[in-house]
Amino acid sequence: MIRPIRIGGLASGLDIDKLVSDMMRVQRMKADKLYQDRQVLRWQQEDYRSINSLMLTFKNTVFDMRLQATLMKYSAAISGASVADVTAGSAAREGSYTLKVNALAQQAVKESGGSLSKPLEGEAIGDTLSIGPSNNEFVVNLDGVEKTITIAEGEYNIEALVGELQHKVDTAFSEGQIKVGHTADNRLTFQPAGDYKPQIILRSGENDALEALGFNDGDSFRINPNASLKDMAERFSNHPFAVGDGLVRFRINGQEFSYDFSEGGADENKTLAGILSDINKNAEAGVLAYYDSVTDKIVIKSKDYGVGAEVSIENLEGNLFGAGGALQIDDSVSYGRNSEIELNGVVINKNSNKFTIEGLSFNLKETSDEEAVINVARDTQGAFDAIKNFVDEYNKVIEAINGKLYEERFRDYPPLTDEQKEAMSDREVELWEQKARSGLLRNDPVLSSIVSQMRTLMYQQVEGTGSVYSTLSSIGIKTRDYKEFGKLHIDENRLREALNNDLEGVVSLFSQSGEVDSQKGLALRLYDAVNSGITRLSDKAGSSTSLITYDNSYIGKRIRDMDKRIESMEEYLLRLEDKYWRQFTAMEKALNEMNSQSMWLSQQLMFWGN
Repeated sequence: MIRPIRIGGLASGLDIDKLVSDMMRVQRMKADKLYQDRQVLRWQQEDYRSINSLMLTFKNTVFDMRLQATLMKYSAAISGASVADVTAGSAAREGSYTLKVNALAQQAVKESGGSLSKPLEGEAIGDTLSIGPSNNEFVVNLDGVEKTITIAEGEYNIEALVGELQHKVDTAFSEGQIKVGHTADNRLTFQPAGDYKPQIILRSGENDALEALGFNDGDSFRINPNASLKDMAERFSNHPFAVGDGLVRFRINGQEFSYDFSEGGADENKTLAGILSDINKNAEAGVLAYYDSVTDKIVIKSKDYGVGAEVSIENLEGNLFGAGGALQIDDSVSYGRNSEIELNGVVINKNSNKFTIEGLSFNLKETSDEEAVINVARDTQGAFDAIKNFVDEYNKVIEAINGKLYEERFRDYPPLTDEQKEAMSDREVELWEQKARSGLLRNDPVLSSIVSQMRTLMYQQVEGTGSVYSTLSSIGIKTRDYKEFGKLHIDENRLREALNNDLEGVVSLFSQSGEVDSQKGLALRLYDAVNSGITRLSDKAGSSTSLITYDNSYIGKRIRDMDKRIESMEEYLLRLEDKYWRQFTAMEKALNEMNSQSMWLSQQLMFWGN
């Protein structure tokens, strides 16, 4: 609230501002008490919600312990040929298996029949070429490595010039990297010599020879997928991307793609990368299309594997796909292939390299004529880790709740008012609030009930397991000092012994289902108790999500009620302060009038006295 600026005491000489402030200080103590009570509620709400968050985390752990798969773990070790990765699930069976991988599942694939980039070709030169000091150098960049090529001075016909250039290129980059050639009309050509297609770029040298050789600075071998198809058609005159000035239309797996390359058409500047992106975005086509810079080919693969996968391409118009098309991908259909394994001598076909059989998950890596041996055994270490994690999470909840239940309460340390905080240092405020927040949930009945129920359930026996391991203590999990208020400790040797002796019995202890509570596993009982506790805490103080949604909890309602009382109190104090000021103002006015009358009377007396 905005308070008016007032000036008083001109007639009386009194410090009215201080007088009103002192009078209001007593009245403001009522408002301060409301603010302090609201702060206590907020702190209690935070403490409840903190425990509720721990309970939610523990709930997920308890849920996992209800599942047999959490404890009934198996490990799979494969020896011999490294043909696959194998993991064992809860449905696996102990024993040995033989595995032979005859074939891997494959995608349907269509790719360019040859390299898309054609030899880097220069302009035609004369029957002879004179090389001298002014035109004997140029630079070759091979996949980022640059070397200067210096041509021996002399007169060359095309054959001799090719021989000289090949010798100098082989010397610079080693043989088998770049092949130098020529066409029938005396055009020099540069291209990769092997199957790998590196980038070749020609650059001007100090005594530039490129112009004499028929090339320009920056001429390169390799298509640029990010250049427009028209630009590439102009560059590669010996193998144009013949989009023409009209339409390019084709289908992939029944999905039609259409592009207008006419002058001013919507796709006049369309790039090869753009077309490949359009193909990939079409989910119905179900393929992955890309330019493979290593092989210098376009590759179109089905996303699926197996005999049901296919890549069907139909050229409708233009010369991008189809026989003789720029991409060298014909109209035939390609199909995928199933994987084939022999498991214990039984031939099994799958449409993937990743699959599960009898609880064993396979990830095939390669084929082999040799058999691999898979040994499946119980993974007691996995069960041990799951139980240890369960106990750790249980102890976190127990310790947090007990910490609040037995925390010391300092009633002489109420929450600080804003005025009190201004008179203290940050460290003093911090220490004060530590004590003020302490013990706010001491002996809280909700928390006491939750922790008591959890502890009781953990000590009870599970009937009908058919095992000697029907209580936590029987597998080495017990409490110790009573001062720890129910914290559990694990005798690791006894737990491992129980897991090795009767894993099924230990699993039943936690996850057995039953018609009555006494036959239900500890995790099933505890899950219901934790759920109930979370509900009670949420009803009391809400949860973290209550910050976003409407908080209808008990404390949430009390805080809203306190907000209204504080608002009413602030309005009352403002009215009271205005009342005090009106009273002092009236006093000032009366004094002013009295002073005026006194002065008039004095003047009259002085006049009559004379």
